[in-house]
Amino acid sequence: MIKIKDIWDNQITSFQNEVIKHYIREIKNVKCYIGTISFSNAKFFTLEIEPDKKIHPNYLKRFIGVEVQVLPSDSNNELTIILLEEELSEIFILFIVDIIKSLLIVNNTDEALLAISNKINYWKKLFGKYSNGLLSPESQRGLFGELFFLNKLLQSSNKYTFIINAWQAPTGSNQDFYFNKKAVEVKTSKSNNPTIKIANELQLDSTGLEGLHIAFYKLNEYPDNNHTLFNLIQEIRNFIIQDIELLKEFNMKLESLGVVPDTEEEYNNISYIVRDEKYYLISNEFPKIIKSMINEEISKVSYEISPIEFEKYEVDYNCLKKELLND
Repeated sequence: MIKIKDIWDNQITSFQNEVIKHYIREIKNVKCYIGTISFSNAKFFTLEIEPDKKIHPNYLKRFIGVEVQVLPSDSNNELTIILLEEELSEIFILFIVDIIKSLLIVNNTDEALLAISNKINYWKKLFGKYSNGLLSPESQRGLFGELFFLNKLLQSSNKYTFIINAWQAPTGSNQDFYFNKKAVEVKTSKSNNPTIKIANELQLDSTGLEGLHIAFYKLNEYPDNNHTLFNLIQEIRNFIIQDIELLKEFNMKLESLGVVPDTEEEYNNISYIVRDEKYYLISNEFPKIIKSMINEEISKVSYEISPIEFEKYEVDYNCLKKELLND
């Protein structure tokens, strides 16, 4: 069996500022690669899929330490599994080895996708146990930001189903929220001089959208239980408690991220205070890196932007809300 740990170690030490891929020759009937995004040292596994192949949302999941996305490549698309938290690299290696073993006997892309989906459903539970079942502090802040935005919308509109359905971050989508053809990406920071971290070249790409915005929240953290992630989750549930199916959907989205009933109260120890909130329109002039700007051989580009002089891109929250909800 391929020694993927050795390959990943060599990729990290041998290259700078590149995305490096290793073709897995042992898998005969589909094309797969393991690789490293050298400037962030992020490890990933990729399956090439035909561009006209429709991927069911169940295949695209984000759970503790891992994100699954479909990214465009030269002539195909790629189902990519990315390690988000380096401290989980040991279990991630075992996870990818198990996927590779399952792909040795597949005959086509459909069988490969099914095999990968089955492995994801099995291994995401193990990731939760391996990491004590809790999201990392950074992931907790990110989830708080997403739910803070969702909760603001629920407080000002009775379109509960539309709003809950719009939250697509748990599926591994490029943006956190989709309202028909309008999208919102939520970012958080606790730094006094924050930057906005962009995960890939698709996150601020508005191709095919009628509007794309960033909701940016600067947070303070305190060790108490007043404005916690746990309390925010309960507040959202109270809005939708009369709709059993909608409540079930919300809970399933939380669980897909690794927030399960057994550990929810563990998120009741840190309070988050939103000390500033800004909303930006991603116009053509907005500083960003998107797919059309870079060489076709380059992908999975991550970068940071400073919001210091973003006043000209700012939009009012109420105007944004009306645009998203058609109110």
